[in-house]
Amino acid sequence: MTNWLDKILSKAKAAGAKLSDSFKKKTIENADLWSSCPECKKMFLGKELKKNMHVCTQCDYHFRISADDRFKIFFDNASYEMIDTKRLAEDPNKFKTELKAYKDQLKSAKKKTKQIASLVSAHGKVNGLDMICSSFDFNFNGGTLSMQSGQNFYEACEYAVKNKVSALTVFITTGGAALQENLFALYQMPKTILGVQMLKENKIPYFVVANVNIGGVSASFGSLGDFHIMEPGKKTIWGFAGKRVVQGTISEPLPEDFQSASHVITTGAIDMITHRKDQKNVISNLVSILLKKEHVQHSTLSSSEEAQAVNQ
Repeated sequence: MTNWLDKILSKAKAAGAKLSDSFKKKTIENADLWSSCPECKKMFLGKELKKNMHVCTQCDYHFRISADDRFKIFFDNASYEMIDTKRLAEDPNKFKTELKAYKDQLKSAKKKTKQIASLVSAHGKVNGLDMICSSFDFNFNGGTLSMQSGQNFYEACEYAVKNKVSALTVFITTGGAALQENLFALYQMPKTILGVQMLKENKIPYFVVANVNIGGVSASFGSLGDFHIMEPGKKTIWGFAGKRVVQGTISEPLPEDFQSASHVITTGAIDMITHRKDQKNVISNLVSILLKKEHVQHSTLSSSEEAQAVNQ
């Protein structure tokens, strides 16, 4: 017969096991069924949010979205072809912390996003115009610029030139360069600049659309567009270092909306603030205008007739 002490110890052990289980991660079925706005806390059905291009219907907060969602919104009939690129060696520094190895982080990010890097590119039609779209995915290690991401962008520029597309647009949601790759990541800054230069030399319009544009990306191809566009919102960011770093460096108070779209446009760093639902039409209209001017410049019109046609 079990004595009273054994019974108490048995119950304590069972309670301890139950408490331990409560702290374990559990997969919740239909976890993506509901979403809440980080700004105004409004609740959304997942399908309702997706229908509204992942923008809050109450406060207009622009959610950070995947590259796949960007492509589906941007390209006609959500139809596009992914651009295959050369695969580079991963984890060149064999970076590892006490918490997790970088190669394991990459493995988790690939599984989560079904991408090979934080930036991927696709080719398709945008309001009938032939375009390339590159997009960061913040779910891939915070959208950091890695060797593979830089390679992907450079090859997208090469693809644009080779196929004589109408324009290339990059959607930026990034945390800067990947520190785990150290100088290998920083080398991507001049590499991506060479890609942009390739576009310029071949007169292919280049557009930058940003939700978060900071660090090495903003210091390279993120600030070299023919047009710079930002999504609206207090939490959209354009800059190099973060607000706290800047404030600590200059020891001066900064505006509450510092580096947000409403602040940056007053400094002249960007050309316009555009709602996600309007970006496709705005960019395709600008491309159409640029292509018309390019056609006029190569025509046989006299100088006075040419100037009149461009102004029209």
